[in-house]
Amino acid sequence: MLTVSCPACGFSRQLPAENVPDGPRRVTCPRCNETFIFDKSEPPVANEDAPAAGSAEDSASGPPSGQPSPPDAPSPFPDHSESQPAGDSLFASYEKPPGPPAMTDIGELFRQSWDLYQKRFATLILLYLLTMLAVIIPIALAVGLAFFMTLIAGGIAFFVTVSLGILVGVACALWCYSGFLCAVVDNTLRLEDALTRGKEKLLPLAWIFLLTGFIITGGYFLLIIPGVIFTVWFFFAQFIVPGENVRGMEALLKSREYVRGHWLDVALRLFLIWVVSGVVSLIPFFGMILAVLFFPYVMIFHCLIYRDLRAIKGDISFPCGTNNKLLWPGVALAGWIIVPAILILLFGSLFCGKVHQKTPVQIQTTRVGSGCLPLFRRV
Repeated sequence: MLTVSCPACGFSRQLPAENVPDGPRRVTCPRCNETFIFDKSEPPVANEDAPAAGSAEDSASGPPSGQPSPPDAPSPFPDHSESQPAGDSLFASYEKPPGPPAMTDIGELFRQSWDLYQKRFATLILLYLLTMLAVIIPIALAVGLAFFMTLIAGGIAFFVTVSLGILVGVACALWCYSGFLCAVVDNTLRLEDALTRGKEKLLPLAWIFLLTGFIITGGYFLLIIPGVIFTVWFFFAQFIVPGENVRGMEALLKSREYVRGHWLDVALRLFLIWVVSGVVSLIPFFGMILAVLFFPYVMIFHCLIYRDLRAIKGDISFPCGTNNKLLWPGVALAGWIIVPAILILLFGSLFCGKVHQKTPVQIQTTRVGSGCLPLFRRV
């Protein structure tokens, strides 16, 4: 008998050795949805903490190890024996990588996202709706209050009240969206736990959003192509913060290291899901509603790409010295400064040229000898 154990949570199942195919296989744990590579020819790596917790939970909720499960008990790993050969039932939905681990097939990625979407729909959609309401309600209340304040204290009160409402709305939305991201990364979190975790990650994620937006926008200013590259490189920092507790530029640099060597594969997957999302939002009459309902699926899809890269790269090391942390913000800063400066100079010169052409000129004549010569004087 072979024991297939998840290195993340310790969940395990015993299988006959003859039913497990040879070679490395990519497996997704049904409990925590962590993706890992299993090879029956290699000895299992011991996990000191997670297996103990997993075995204790399994012993409390199921029969002792080595004994068959009751006939009506659900199988802890998906069983595809009806459509696949018995020896391949555990790994039926995963392709055997030809050498180094490759990314999950796109079709399989869509299927896994759909399975998780069905299981996590209630929690994720509630958190996403809370995020939108957290913006709308404070701003609407602030605008309504501002009209009454204007009658008492004038226009300044309106500006101050609306500004405070926007700040409160943005802060509450960031809190709810942080909880949403935490729930996407950790499939065990429910609504209350996700909001609690999101409150802890609010400031780190807010800083990540500012850094990512600054760098990517600056890259797009540099003739678009650097912005496209930066978008794929740094996209997964939002999952690294709640998933690995890495913050700031280190999260962006780690995201870049995950993507290194797989840029085209990652870009293709991101492009496809964004195209699908755009098509859904363009559906007449129901496009906006469907886009809201579809957004958790999109984020699950993104997160599965991140898990795939993390399973392939493992515990990676990456340069995160001061020079590395300043490099990409510096490149983005050049885009923010150089391109607007060029545009200002260009339009400024055109404007000055038009003003110069419209300046009236007064023509005077003076007699020289027997003729007259025109003299020009600018008015």
